[in-house]
Amino acid sequence: MRKCSTSFWLLLLALLFIGCTGTKEPTDSSPFEYREVYSPELASGESLPLRLNNVDRDWGIWGHNLSAVLPENPSAKVYAKSGSSVNYDQFCFSSDALFKYIKEYIDNNYGSKKTMRFAILPNDNSVVCRCKQCVECGNTESDGSGAVYYLLDRLTKQFPNHLFFTSCYRSMCSMPNHPLPENAGVLISAINFPLCATHTPEEDVFLKLLVQWSSYTKRIYVWDYINNFDDYFTPLPIFNIFRHRLQLYAKAGVKGVFLNGSGNDYSTFYRLKIHVLATLLSNPDADWHPVLKEFCMQRYPVTGQVIYDFVSKQEDMVRNLNKPVSLYEGVSTAMKTYLPADEFIAFHNKLCSLLPETKGEEYKRIKKISRATMLTHLELKRIAADTTGCKQMLRELEQFSADGYIAYSEAGGTLESYVKDYRFMLRYAEDTWAKNLLRGVKLEPLTALDEDYNDISILTDGLLGLPSCYHCGQLLSSATPALRISIPYVQGMTRLRVNMTKNSIYHISLPLRVSLTANVHELGSVVPTPSSSNLQRAVAEFNIPSNCGSKLELVVYRNQEDRTMALDEIEGF
Repeated sequence: MRKCSTSFWLLLLALLFIGCTGTKEPTDSSPFEYREVYSPELASGESLPLRLNNVDRDWGIWGHNLSAVLPENPSAKVYAKSGSSVNYDQFCFSSDALFKYIKEYIDNNYGSKKTMRFAILPNDNSVVCRCKQCVECGNTESDGSGAVYYLLDRLTKQFPNHLFFTSCYRSMCSMPNHPLPENAGVLISAINFPLCATHTPEEDVFLKLLVQWSSYTKRIYVWDYINNFDDYFTPLPIFNIFRHRLQLYAKAGVKGVFLNGSGNDYSTFYRLKIHVLATLLSNPDADWHPVLKEFCMQRYPVTGQVIYDFVSKQEDMVRNLNKPVSLYEGVSTAMKTYLPADEFIAFHNKLCSLLPETKGEEYKRIKKISRATMLTHLELKRIAADTTGCKQMLRELEQFSADGYIAYSEAGGTLESYVKDYRFMLRYAEDTWAKNLLRGVKLEPLTALDEDYNDISILTDGLLGLPSCYHCGQLLSSATPALRISIPYVQGMTRLRVNMTKNSIYHISLPLRVSLTANVHELGSVVPTPSSSNLQRAVAEFNIPSNCGSKLELVVYRNQEDRTMALDEIEGF
């Protein structure tokens, strides 16, 4: 990537004082001409405190959706080439055919009277077109920026009243050779900028990138993230984090912010988040506490104080701990930063106990919140190996699914699969707890455990993991070539059972082989195969000699073609 010739700090200081021009629509006093919270839309009659944008209303093409402009059977000339072969996973951005299709799409659907935004982005992969013309534009094997800038230049000249954006992501590796046209801009992803309420080293790196881009366009939009995308239902504190981030963006001259939430899927407190974030997008220096308090007390007359107190306490924890929160994490990780188990359980129980006192719209809203966060409560009980009351809680979660709420994660994890796996776990525990001689026995890892999966006690808590959710009750390991575990011999144990799961969505595969030794002698070796009744599970079983009397060593060999493997319980009988 080309280095910026102007000193980073001098340019950053200049950006603090020089406003960017070229905004084509009124934006009240906000420093951002474009601001959006990408969450479920509010119902008719629900008004926003401040204007927000919307991808469906304000963009003619959004995200990695350039294929939407193509006819049913487009010319093969629109696709990437490598030698004589065509790769239909990516576009040829120097193609006249692709330019023609985009032009016709804009002419037929939007004309030129109203200003619209169009995202001209490569598909979300690393494929780059290497045809003669794209190479002449500057494409290399890993960098497709040159041809995209070429197309962007053509479109901005063809449609001077519209705005065209490219990205700084994956194969878009390089800055342009010259400043972008006035009606062009860049979408910069903040995916590598950790969500933290205070300064991090990555903050300086991201600001430097913004400064570099400011030499090429006055229309920088940041694509940021406001959800835990592995768990839409566990409340995630973001207000202190985004007050800090939006202040940085405003000072750096950023002109638009897209806050990627749960999209059309339900997310706990999404209405609350929309209202508070709308205020911060309008004024990053605003105190969000009174906005939150007013919203809670008006929308939830009976439960508002309980919700306000819990959300505020979560926000205080994130600020005081000075640690980032993750975009992809389970409840066990969240407990270390913003989700103390006792406080959440007290909050959830209080919310459920107040439900009969609520009426009308508040009853409907709190019913949804209490049912969605039932998943969080179930996870906390699973982590504590406490199965009391779980069956009734699963019925509540199942009813939430029956009401039409399907996904709880970005990857499509469904409530139906979660409930099914959790019920299987409970039934299995009922059948095995009294027989399992290794339940509660301490194991010893002989190889390093993965950073976020270093609690080996989960393998002897008596509860299987949930194959449909990789965070739930499993020890993930990327050990190379094998994970080794020392297992104490328990008097009377004649059989050892190792339970494993797989999930291709998350690149979790079954081990290549599992072996068990005692006194340096191999007791057995098993190549795991999926169960005929559940293709996401496998079991390796070993017989143990009655005269064993010594520690056992389990060796689990990883399939290195995938990222990781998962063990979810080791049992002795």
